[in-house]
Amino acid sequence: MPDIASASALQLVPGVEGALKKAIESGRNSALNLWVAGASMQAVLTELVSALESIDDDLKCSIMLLGEADNKLYSLVGPNLPENYSMAISGVDIGPTVGSCGASAYLKQPVIVADIQTHPNWQPYRAICEQHQLRACWSHPIFSANKKVLGTFGMYYSSVREPSPQERSLIAMEANIAGMIMERMLAEKSQETARQSLEREVQRRTQELTQSNTRLREALQQRNEVQQQLLEIENLSALGTMTASLTHEINTPIGVAVTALSHLQNLHDKGQKQFEANQLTRSALLQFYRESAEAMAILERNLQRSAELVSTFKQLSLDQHTQHKRLFNLCDYLWEILLSLKPKLKQYRLMFCLDVDADLEINSYPGAISQILVNLIINSMHHGYQEGQKGRITIRVSQQQQELVMEYADDGKGMNAETIERMFEPFYTSARDKGGSGLGMHICKDLVEKLLHGTIACTAEPDNGCQICLKMPLINSDGSK
Repeated sequence: MPDIASASALQLVPGVEGALKKAIESGRNSALNLWVAGASMQAVLTELVSALESIDDDLKCSIMLLGEADNKLYSLVGPNLPENYSMAISGVDIGPTVGSCGASAYLKQPVIVADIQTHPNWQPYRAICEQHQLRACWSHPIFSANKKVLGTFGMYYSSVREPSPQERSLIAMEANIAGMIMERMLAEKSQETARQSLEREVQRRTQELTQSNTRLREALQQRNEVQQQLLEIENLSALGTMTASLTHEINTPIGVAVTALSHLQNLHDKGQKQFEANQLTRSALLQFYRESAEAMAILERNLQRSAELVSTFKQLSLDQHTQHKRLFNLCDYLWEILLSLKPKLKQYRLMFCLDVDADLEINSYPGAISQILVNLIINSMHHGYQEGQKGRITIRVSQQQQELVMEYADDGKGMNAETIERMFEPFYTSARDKGGSGLGMHICKDLVEKLLHGTIACTAEPDNGCQICLKMPLINSDGSK
């Protein structure tokens, strides 16, 4: 399935012209605007279908959401459907003979019912459909990128009606756009739930997202409105990865600290019982002091490690969302980036080799460098290796006169000449099935050239790995090169 921005590149089938074409484009653009503005999923999808309904007074559209836990369909959007009808079909089990939408979700294919009053699937709902003059219903499943059914897109008419080829393409296109919006918004909701356990992080990130949305609303006035929105989605994905990595890394020191605290409590209880029973000897008291000191030392070390991890991930998260220049140790920062990627790397057997001066400090944009390196590593994972395959990635940094040179190399399956030629084009990807948006390398090139004022080049051969060289001028404390 194409990424969200691909909606702007969907080609309408021959014959879809005039008002219909304008309605599709208007609905899509209005829905994306509402999404960026922070509207609910219902509001975004209502805008999408309302624009389509506006071209045909007899058309009533609906979007139903499939519950993950119970395999039931729930009414999500149906701006012009009667309310009691939407309530009547909400919560229905999916199945091969359940109306149009229930069957479509179960069979994972379009289900066209030209006459509700004669079709066996609709027997339980014929009376209420006749009451509200609903005679035909065409339904198309809404898929996620990995072909998981998210819900259904339905079109109702008041008369017996078979869809034309153009209308079949139209319902598939609208279901595709709705699926991209639903999948992204459901993913954002899941990420927000996961972040609630870190209250201070949530507050700061909420503020950052508000600022980012403000910048996006301004950017929507420019020609690159869809691309700017996708850049924000890439940042949200990186935040989700860092949150998962922080949770994973902090479990060990917190667990050790809890164990030490429990041991300290046991020592206290034991000593108190001996004291109350007049059985506390000098040797027992000395042992209590020694073991207590050891437990407190363990507590201190592990709580300090936890504080350092939180501080590290806070800085990485801040850099991802703000392109500000600051002085930082490049070697330490590269290690922190690799640490933040551990959840994504766990399915790969990759070894990283850093050849960087441990004392090298630069005054640059850490957020840009982080995003570039993350995109390069994920690109290697998706294109260079299979899951479980051994691999080696080398990152070598050197100073050549007034330039910083970063050489990135993997020993994966490499690329052919056509891929090298097109790799920096927006939306070009050969890993769409793995969730690739086709923007990773384009973002890298954009950051290197426009923000870091440098250059990026790639050399590769099939079955012989990939080498990428970044050159950027060193930036002084006053901002000059």
